[in-house]
Amino acid sequence: MVKTLQRKFMFASMLAVTILLVTLVGTINIIYCFSVNTREKSLLEMLCETDGRPEGRRAGLEMEDRTERKPDDQRDTRLDREFNGGFLHRRMSMDEVLSARFFAVWFDGEGQIIQTDTSRIYAVSEDGACEMARTIASLGKNTGVYQSFRYMIADKNCSLPADAKTETSQSAEPVSSAERVLVGLDISSDRGDMLRILGISFLIAILCWAAMLVPVHALAKRAIAPTALSIERQKQFVTNAGHELKTPLAIIQANTDALELYTGESKWTRNIRAQTIRLNGLMQNLLTLSRMDENSLKLEKKPFALDLLAGEVWEDFAEPAAGRNLSVRFGKEEDRELKVLANRESIAQLLSILYDNAVKYTPRGGQIEVKICSEPEVVTLIQSNTITQEEEEKLRAGDPERLFERFYRTDSDRSRKKGGSGIGLSAARAIAGANMGRICADIDHGRIVFRVSLRKTT
Repeated sequence: MVKTLQRKFMFASMLAVTILLVTLVGTINIIYCFSVNTREKSLLEMLCETDGRPEGRRAGLEMEDRTERKPDDQRDTRLDREFNGGFLHRRMSMDEVLSARFFAVWFDGEGQIIQTDTSRIYAVSEDGACEMARTIASLGKNTGVYQSFRYMIADKNCSLPADAKTETSQSAEPVSSAERVLVGLDISSDRGDMLRILGISFLIAILCWAAMLVPVHALAKRAIAPTALSIERQKQFVTNAGHELKTPLAIIQANTDALELYTGESKWTRNIRAQTIRLNGLMQNLLTLSRMDENSLKLEKKPFALDLLAGEVWEDFAEPAAGRNLSVRFGKEEDRELKVLANRESIAQLLSILYDNAVKYTPRGGQIEVKICSEPEVVTLIQSNTITQEEEEKLRAGDPERLFERFYRTDSDRSRKKGGSGIGLSAARAIAGANMGRICADIDHGRIVFRVSLRKTT
């Protein structure tokens, strides 16, 4: 249990660290992507406002500054402020605007391409620019992303630059009949930067997560130290109490036998014997749980035939089952012995717990079935018995797995009459775990089914 608590503490702590790192990395990358997108849109808006000619705007501003004879530092500040995109990204300078890689295509009122300008980008030819422009125009959107370009279409009258090339003529004369301009901004470098930052940030997050494992592991031990001490003391108390109870229980049993020799059997001696047997079973299960918690008991595992052991253990329960008129059926899928690698004595105790529960809680005239089947890596023992409709409804209303909780009983009054203590199945699960196996419970058409899987051996 101590190791289980430690693992849960570490899992919860590392889950919190993971959520924090993922949130931090995600937030940083989202803000960066939003900043880059905002910068790209601002740059496109500026290029569309200047009809795809940022140098024309710069020339106009410089001419105005020369007329007003303002200092150079004021002139630079004004240009920078002209393209300030807000809080989420830094101010763009005119040099950055002029260094942008883009192409521009002008359309007339009928949607025909008039001229193209690819002088600002090497990777796109005039024919390529025309082809992309036609495709983008067919999309019916004024802004968006196509391939590795962010585009924007400005609907306004504009004059064409003299150095732009027409689609049908090599004339260098400016044309004034353009109705729209499409600007395609190359964003491949920005997308590459985004991916690099994302990869680097996640790599740093993974390294930080790994670095947190050591301190979290150390803190887990310190955090559960008081709980571990309390559990250890509780286990020690149970062990000591169990050993101390053995002697008085043996004396009571011996005195009961002696009393029956002199006075004969009576209902009082029968009650004393029944309660003594119940206390012995409770003590045995408590000691089993105490020994097998955290797998502290190193069980010696050897191969043995599970089907043969299942039949041997049942012999002790055959008479009580006959007294309740219970029918019993054993079966297995193969004729050969089905061997498992486990501790024989502890598995015999596990089977005794299952058989004892089956005999106690199967209604009179009911059926108990034990089936053993072989799977690729394990051998599974399936023990089932009929139950009443009332018990089935109670089990279905809850969770059958709760049967393995300590002192859990679906009907405490009925269990007490049957001599149940509520820890037998808990001990069975502890035994299965100590033997590297597992046990589970399920409800199937008026029957409760227990499946015990153990490691298979040849």
